[in-house]
Amino acid sequence: MTKKSPSAVATSHVQDFLADLKLLSNLPTSKKFQKITLDEYPLDAQLLHSSALYRASREMYLELGGVFEAKVCSTMRSLSAQDLFADVIQYSPSWSELLWFRDHSEELADPDKELEALGRFNEISLYHEQNHRVLWRLLPPAPKDATGFRRYLNFAESLVVVLDLALGDELGKKLSPIYEDLKVIYRSGGEHTYHTKDLASYRKYLLAMVCATYCTLELVNPEDIVKVVDYVFPGQKKMNKDATARSLEINELFTRVTNPQWQERYWQEAQKKLAKIHKPSKEDVFELASDPLDLEAEFQLALRVFEYYGL
Repeated sequence: MTKKSPSAVATSHVQDFLADLKLLSNLPTSKKFQKITLDEYPLDAQLLHSSALYRASREMYLELGGVFEAKVCSTMRSLSAQDLFADVIQYSPSWSELLWFRDHSEELADPDKELEALGRFNEISLYHEQNHRVLWRLLPPAPKDATGFRRYLNFAESLVVVLDLALGDELGKKLSPIYEDLKVIYRSGGEHTYHTKDLASYRKYLLAMVCATYCTLELVNPEDIVKVVDYVFPGQKKMNKDATARSLEINELFTRVTNPQWQERYWQEAQKKLAKIHKPSKEDVFELASDPLDLEAEFQLALRVFEYYGL
């Protein structure tokens, strides 16, 4: 190991990361969740202690027979090699390495490079990945045609994204951005207060975000999305405006490049795998409306998902 030179000083980025890591690593944990805590997954014990939604996701994934593999996994390998329809999720067992960096970064010649290297293997949210696998069991069978299947996948992704946002709300305005910065969750929350109100009001907000996120993934003109949400959910313009603004924060590269390219390349393979998952189902095929303005029954299904998660 190369000691740092006297002139080497940790950048503000490293200093902020260390402060965030120290704060979160000192949050309480609970022995009663030890059986479902993943060894060496960063901040898993802290999240299981503080979030009922995070715990519910883990428990539901394990109940369907899901397993985890502690293997070094880069962001790129996760995107290209992990099977979204298999109940096996890999994660980088890096907690000890992060704690060592927290306590010894001043000994490194270039802590920025070390942090950059660590980051390449610590950008996967297991909560998000679990929810995809759980959701396939909650949704009815998928359409067979390419266009209908695209809508189906985008609706499913919208639900998973909104579950990310709900976790951010539960973790709160102070801590969720820090968890997001450390890449263990994908979206922060708490900037709006709907989650602090009654459950019925919060569900309206969540449904508005599902609608706005779905429109975003369907590549509706961003300027028109709030109009769609207002039409589908009349009488709540302020809420719809807030929900749409938050939904539009989704990564544009994902919505316009990664997601469409993945669907175009893998939709037939994905359809076969989903058909196998849904083979025991007696529900009708889930055909989404071709026009987002006609969305209605779809949100009853979204409510079913939220209720299943305790939202």
